[in-house]
Amino acid sequence: MLTSEVDDRTGQPRPLRPEIALDRARAEVLSLCKQGLLLGRAVQFDPITDWYLIAWDALRAAEFPADEARKLALALGLDLEKQVIGEKRLVAKKGSSVRLQEPGARRKRDVVDPEKEVFRYWIDAVHTAMLVYQEDGPPACKAFLQRSRLLKDATFRSTLQALLNAIPRARLKGKFVCPEAEVLEALRLAFFDDLATPPEELPEARAKQLEIPMLGGRSKEEEVDDEEDTEESDD
Repeated sequence: MLTSEVDDRTGQPRPLRPEIALDRARAEVLSLCKQGLLLGRAVQFDPITDWYLIAWDALRAAEFPADEARKLALALGLDLEKQVIGEKRLVAKKGSSVRLQEPGARRKRDVVDPEKEVFRYWIDAVHTAMLVYQEDGPPACKAFLQRSRLLKDATFRSTLQALLNAIPRARLKGKFVCPEAEVLEALRLAFFDDLATPPEELPEARAKQLEIPMLGGRSKEEEVDDEEDTEESDD
């Protein structure tokens, strides 16, 4: 691959350095991923929000290898340990893996903060709205959205649209397997019902991928209780 710069000695275009070519290729792939989540539109978010969106969209699970998280952070010019894990709490380390954090686990002053009205990162704004909706209900969430001027903000709506498309929407017994999808859908129905939603996925396969323990309607705790009951009846 060549650049538009000309080598003074040869008169030929200078070759593009491999690391720059790779960075440009990654940027193009990430841009296409975002446009897919936004139904073909191009919207400028921020690297932190982009990381979260593409992590869900590309890896399709709440837990995935830490090395994949690191590569994605590098592609976006982020430091996984310092920014994604430390400052923003987007994921928590679990051995050689990381797990995406729900809004409540990200609660922190100036990050996911119901007292805050202006947000630097769009994912923090959305997660704060989700947290308020979960803890205080729709009226309090609407008041928060109005106070922070997010209710009619075009970029906030675009972030919601991208999240609706990125986070898996499989259900078991009528409830979304992924808790984030459940709250996002509630937000959409309450305040943003004109946003589009993708088709829901088959629940069994998605629940297994998301590592949900209750696939057949029975949890590990229930199985332990049954074993204890059987031992008592034998006595």
